[in-house]
Amino acid sequence: MRITRLRIENFRSIRQLDIELSDTTVFIGPNNAGKTAILDAVRIALTRRWGQRGTGFTEYDVHLQSETDDPKTSPGVAIELRAEETVAGEWPDALQQDLDEIVQTDPATGRSFISLRASCAWSDAEGCFQPSWAFLNAARAPLVGQSARRMNLERFWQYLPVFYLGALRDADDEFSPRSQFWGRLLKAMEIPPELESRVQRVLDLLNRKLLQADPRLGQIANTLSGATRVAARDRDGSVDLRLVPLKSWDLLSKAEIILRNEPDWPWLPLQRHGQGMQSLSVIFLFQAFVEHLLADLYEADSTPLLALEEPETHLHPQAARTLWVHVNNLPGQKLITTHSPYFVQHVPFRDLRLVRLTENGTEVRWLPPSFSAQVPHVAGLDHVVAGSGGVIAYDRAAQTLTVRGRLEEAPYRGLLASFGTHPERAVIHGVLRELRDRSQLFISDEELRQLETFARRIRGEIFFARRWMIVEGQGEYLIVHSLARSLGYDLDEHGVALIDAVNNGNPTLFAALARALGIPWTAVFDGDAAGQRYVNALAARGFDPAFIAQRCRTHAAGHLEDQLLADGLEPELRTILQDLGQNDADTIDRTTLRKRLADNKIPYAAALAARLNGDGALSQRMPQALRDAISSLRGLT
Repeated sequence: MRITRLRIENFRSIRQLDIELSDTTVFIGPNNAGKTAILDAVRIALTRRWGQRGTGFTEYDVHLQSETDDPKTSPGVAIELRAEETVAGEWPDALQQDLDEIVQTDPATGRSFISLRASCAWSDAEGCFQPSWAFLNAARAPLVGQSARRMNLERFWQYLPVFYLGALRDADDEFSPRSQFWGRLLKAMEIPPELESRVQRVLDLLNRKLLQADPRLGQIANTLSGATRVAARDRDGSVDLRLVPLKSWDLLSKAEIILRNEPDWPWLPLQRHGQGMQSLSVIFLFQAFVEHLLADLYEADSTPLLALEEPETHLHPQAARTLWVHVNNLPGQKLITTHSPYFVQHVPFRDLRLVRLTENGTEVRWLPPSFSAQVPHVAGLDHVVAGSGGVIAYDRAAQTLTVRGRLEEAPYRGLLASFGTHPERAVIHGVLRELRDRSQLFISDEELRQLETFARRIRGEIFFARRWMIVEGQGEYLIVHSLARSLGYDLDEHGVALIDAVNNGNPTLFAALARALGIPWTAVFDGDAAGQRYVNALAARGFDPAFIAQRCRTHAAGHLEDQLLADGLEPELRTILQDLGQNDADTIDRTTLRKRLADNKIPYAAALAARLNGDGALSQRMPQALRDAISSLRGLT
């Protein structure tokens, strides 16, 4: 069992979110954008104490539009979770029978699901924030009767236990006898009675021998026995000095992890290793707990949900990159937050969720394989769905229309015509138009495979950037970075990712990716046939011509080398080639010069970039398209 969809309303920075979750979902974004709020929403809805001691919510959890808003007048917090089978019949019979009163069947897919809504709003009658919960049917209406019994909530929690590991993972706490994993593992250890008796005899013998090793130890014990004589009054007490654990449980409670990084290095307690090793050990402690104890404490068919913040904490880049494989292989479902571009490099695109804080509260963008909207059923709808070749589907129970890919013009017109005589056609047409527009953000699996192949090197960086500037090659990459600094707009300082797209896929795909993720972008292309093809491809991708004209610039003279020469940088370029060992660079004709520059694109670009640093006059002579694109980045949304 795993959560497939999460809906959150009026919770902390979140006004309204509807998020699809995968087996491992990774949330990225700046600090205070709402990543932890998403994890906490799941924790509150699934925590075992919710609704028993306290509400799980406080007034500070209620989303407020302004500082003058009163949380008591808010409609309240609502957190809705949907756990669903991946394929029909996936859930075992024992689970189905145990949760029979709340398990529902999706009429469109035949898959079993359970939906839980946890809410909290101010109650004037109770004078406090009052929690409530309800299981839902396919239409998201509350179940009633026996399905609303409290015992169903308790049973559901047993099958979907949630665990949380914060960013500040303290090995001292997590490996203590009181911890959520280590302490339970130690207490579950069973020592056979005959072995326990032998251990006890050995402990007693060892303690006596240690006391005999130095007579002063026995004298100290005798002196301390005076305390018992005072407290016991008319009875003789005694004190024994214990140098080893008294019982076998005391011995287990002192258990600790010792390890070494190399075969010839000394063994050291975990707490004596670096913070990175300690943090990693806590993560793998969760795995040990699930593998050895989860079924005993919960149910045989329980699926743990791990909320994990910043697994890369204290790790070097190579370790952060390889960590994804290990975290992804942890048992159960994982919800992860990270600030590491290295960790993100290996996360599948569709598992990423980009979190931002906007004027409308926390928003989440990702790359869904489909897009949905709720519309009522009409007879004509069935014909359009049947003729879509599987691109369009409709769920009557949930009244949900789903498009798997981009909604092309012909089926879109067919959908509009289906509701041509409906009383609410104006509203429905607006919903369909919005669905069509969202579907234009679709990026196919094949395109994502291209990005996986070519763009792995830069993907960690670009997903954390606030804006993108797309150029063609590495020469432009080197020059633009220096040019921007010379113009007083350092790209790194302002969160701009510069993408040399031709070396990492193609510019059109990066522009489509930016649109899907809501990342503002601008681009500069060569003014040749290839550059024009990039512009035309953007139009074919559904970008508005006016938008393309605003965001895309081309070099009027053609290639970058042609533009540099046209802008009067010939003396500097000849000098650079001479410095690069081209001794005849001062005498060759312009045609040869242009070819030499193209053949030495990266070396001359690096040298030109070095000259740009701190040279304001030279920066003002650089190609206008590059300078205008850099200027447009200021405040680009």
